[in-house]
Amino acid sequence: MKGWLRRALNLPRYGAVALDDPQQSVEVWLEGLDQPRDVTRNNVVAALRPFTIGIMLDSSAPPEGRGLRLAFRDGSARLLGVLHLKAGESVPVPGFRFCLFEVAECENYCVSRFQLRVYDGREQWRAERRQRRNPHNFRMTHPDIRASRAFYICPRPVLLVTVQHNGAGNMFPMDLVGPTDSPWFSMALRLTSPAVELMRQSRRMALAGVPFAYKEIAYKLGEHHRKERIDWDSLPFPVQPSASFGLPVASAALRVREVQVEECHTVGSHMLFRTSVVSDSRRDPPAEKQLFHAFYGTGNPPEG
Repeated sequence: MKGWLRRALNLPRYGAVALDDPQQSVEVWLEGLDQPRDVTRNNVVAALRPFTIGIMLDSSAPPEGRGLRLAFRDGSARLLGVLHLKAGESVPVPGFRFCLFEVAECENYCVSRFQLRVYDGREQWRAERRQRRNPHNFRMTHPDIRASRAFYICPRPVLLVTVQHNGAGNMFPMDLVGPTDSPWFSMALRLTSPAVELMRQSRRMALAGVPFAYKEIAYKLGEHHRKERIDWDSLPFPVQPSASFGLPVASAALRVREVQVEECHTVGSHMLFRTSVVSDSRRDPPAEKQLFHAFYGTGNPPEG
């Protein structure tokens, strides 16, 4: 009965999808400045509470605009969702400004309003049940949760992050990461994670693209977010040293970026790291699809 009801309602889904990197299924446009800007490779999460988005703009761009919004469109230019933005602080960097935006409202056109309302109700019930079981869980507001679902209409890659410093080390998955339209790469990690201090002290990390076949392994490694250090011999896959820093990364990684921390800023619930890319290598051609997270409104995940 549950299966029949799920198929009849055709509820949207949030979860893992297998895509080429970079994804080609959704375009993201920043509208409301002097002219629309393609920011498909230049929009990242800076914090989950409040839900905050970072976009790198050149220093000559107007600091604010009227009706600022992030629009998500598929290959046929069909509008899939909109985030209405409130301009916040900006972080000056040489030749650029890393602009932070909170979300005032959001619209999600992946499915009908009825389907989205049913999905929201079910997910809210699940979240409240999890919170009752563990009141110390990280909790987002319902408007922020809805905004995050609209943001994930554009698939986001999952990376395994390796960091080591003074004998301590860790490897854990992250998807609050991404390139910017500049030499810098952005990463955001919850302030309560023990890895934040490790990343601040080391200032050097390796970011490995996760094959989709490693999905369950990557989720299992999510437990490392609560640890200060790990036993490298316990990893369920072979590793090899990264090119410049010699950090252990999965031998099956589809792409490995090594980054150096340039600045870090507290943004709401998260620590935002601005990093520069020291090396970037990938399998050519890629051996398989990469693990992404996405919110999609049909029974079929995005392709690209």
